[in-house]
Amino acid sequence: MKSLNEIVGENLTFLRKKAGFTQLEFGDKFSYSDKTVSKWENGSVLPSVDVLKQIADFYGVSTDYILNEHNNEKEFKSIIKQTPNFNKKTLIVCLIITIIFTIGMTIYLASIWNMKTSDPNINRYWTVFLWCVPVSSLVISLAAKRVFKYPKSVLIFRSVFIWTLLASSYVTFLYSGNYWYLFFIGVPLQIVVILIYNLNK
Repeated sequence: MKSLNEIVGENLTFLRKKAGFTQLEFGDKFSYSDKTVSKWENGSVLPSVDVLKQIADFYGVSTDYILNEHNNEKEFKSIIKQTPNFNKKTLIVCLIITIIFTIGMTIYLASIWNMKTSDPNINRYWTVFLWCVPVSSLVISLAAKRVFKYPKSVLIFRSVFIWTLLASSYVTFLYSGNYWYLFFIGVPLQIVVILIYNLNK
């Protein structure tokens, strides 16, 4: 007969894998390390009652489901529910990005309104929209780290920030010269981002 620790560990493992999370990603959501999650799942440590209740609410199951043995995967009928709090945070990030592009549009229209037809940069005002991309990527990466705590998304959007920042700089300021080698700067920066991600992992 399985012990309670083993039953809870198996159920936590099953729920996590069904949801598609790594131990690190799941631990981040509850401010625990992946090592702690691993101890829960291998049965060496049993989460507190409060934590079990939080996990059950997160997965949309009852605490009884986690505490009892199951022989049939069909008993798992719930899915990860995006709570109103999660949706609210997502909407806030979308609102911030919308504001960033609105500011970019305002700058663009103001430049067009005040420009002179003889202005040599008349056709380059559109580059303001390019700068909205790295700024938005930076905001999303910060939100992913501080609000949503999704490590992989932080890696992705930090990478997007680096390369779109270099691209925006090149198109805006260096278009008149052959400065394509500017993009080589992105290589060590990308390596640093990957190393930081793996260190945190």
